[in-house]
Amino acid sequence: MKKKKMLITLLTITALAVAIALPRANAEEKKEPNQILITNVNIFDGNSETLIKGRDVLIEGNLIKKIGMIKAPKATVIDGGGRTLMPGMIDGHAHLMINAHFDTVEKNFDITDISYRAKVVSERFLLDGFTAVRDMGGPAFGLRRNIDAGLIHGPRVYPSGAFISQTSGHGDFRDRADAGFTIQSPGDLSNFERMGIGNVVNGVPEALAATRLNLRNGASQIKIMAGGGGSSRFDPIDTTQFSPDELKAIVGAAEDWNTYVAAHVFTDRAVNRLLDAGVKTMEHCFFVSEKTMQRMAKEGAYAVPQMWGISPDLARNPLMPADKIPMVKALGQKYKDVGRNFLKNGVKVVFASDYVGVFADAERARRYELWWRTKVFDSNFEVLKQLTSTAGEMLALSGPRNPYKAGKLGVIEEGAYADLLVVDGNPLEDITVIGGTDKWFDADPAYKLVPTIHLVMKDGNIYRNEIDGRLSPEAISYKEMRYEGIIASPGAPY
Repeated sequence: MKKKKMLITLLTITALAVAIALPRANAEEKKEPNQILITNVNIFDGNSETLIKGRDVLIEGNLIKKIGMIKAPKATVIDGGGRTLMPGMIDGHAHLMINAHFDTVEKNFDITDISYRAKVVSERFLLDGFTAVRDMGGPAFGLRRNIDAGLIHGPRVYPSGAFISQTSGHGDFRDRADAGFTIQSPGDLSNFERMGIGNVVNGVPEALAATRLNLRNGASQIKIMAGGGGSSRFDPIDTTQFSPDELKAIVGAAEDWNTYVAAHVFTDRAVNRLLDAGVKTMEHCFFVSEKTMQRMAKEGAYAVPQMWGISPDLARNPLMPADKIPMVKALGQKYKDVGRNFLKNGVKVVFASDYVGVFADAERARRYELWWRTKVFDSNFEVLKQLTSTAGEMLALSGPRNPYKAGKLGVIEEGAYADLLVVDGNPLEDITVIGGTDKWFDADPAYKLVPTIHLVMKDGNIYRNEIDGRLSPEAISYKEMRYEGIIASPGAPY
């Protein structure tokens, strides 16, 4: 009998303990997400030609909850002081893992060199206000995973994996002796291939295998080399690369995974072949006719050009081969209206820096690109769209392969990701407030933060704050980052 009473007592105590614990557990489950209220800002929303004056923006967790005149007593308040709030910038064509001059990467680096440098490049992209980057060639999968896990600080990364090239194509970086003279004994792989930066293939089976390998590893889109370039030695810029069958196989494999293909390309002939195959984004594509632009617009293809590639300052690049300077000057003059023509013919254009190198040199090039685009497109508004809403649309082409599906990127609207900048000034009138500058090779070589970017937020976390100094626990201690005086060699064009 005593044992029975003891059992009943124990069961009663257990039931009471469970009853007490359940409300606590439920309370923990219902814990409200962190809220930040940014007050008194003028908003560039990514789409409007004028600023939306005097608004507040409530961030809940990692998304924008509400825009208007807001009271949120539980939120952390940051007074914008009449500054401009805009979406975080997006670089549609960058190289986080190719972070030194090609010759240095090919001859002197291994995977640990480029991995460490990628950490530095990622941090500096974020501190410069770039909250998302489409990486267009290299083993950036682990970099993305570790940024998303909070172990490395940087922008959202859309990795392509190893860019895919044909033999003799823009991604074939073997030396002459490596390639040999017969396809039966091609010699050693290039360092680019060994490190997963590129993959040289021939024929449909190899093209399919390379595409599927990138998709297996986590590519959000596929990058191919479909034309010649200036930075590779054995493929003249006028060449067309990959056969129609190879292209259709690559695009088909990407479409089977519900994503798309991006292509390095320049000429009319090559762009039209790519459009025939279903390629969605044309990287560079300076040297195309208006007829081809009209086809691109009709078929929904995006142009992703780095416009410094046809700037007069490119000829001043100290690493530019002397025999190429006349060609660069002539092409820049011939296609000086390409930006205006893209707009006239309705082509959607995305911002791209496409600069290989690290540290101060890459930042100078990226900031020059911001300024130079306002000249070739005759519009700060158009350049800002290229950096924000249009780039966000392009990133969404990756569909289910998109690593970031909870909200939109590149816009300020309810339900969008809280990837935001607060800047001192109006970028619609003055591109310098987000770092645009006409200085490139004459600029101070030491990296310095853009002083007019006062706050950088990504995914609801504050990584840089010069308004009231409050940072998220995840923030970068950028004042302790000793980068001054560290310079890399400028990258080669295209």
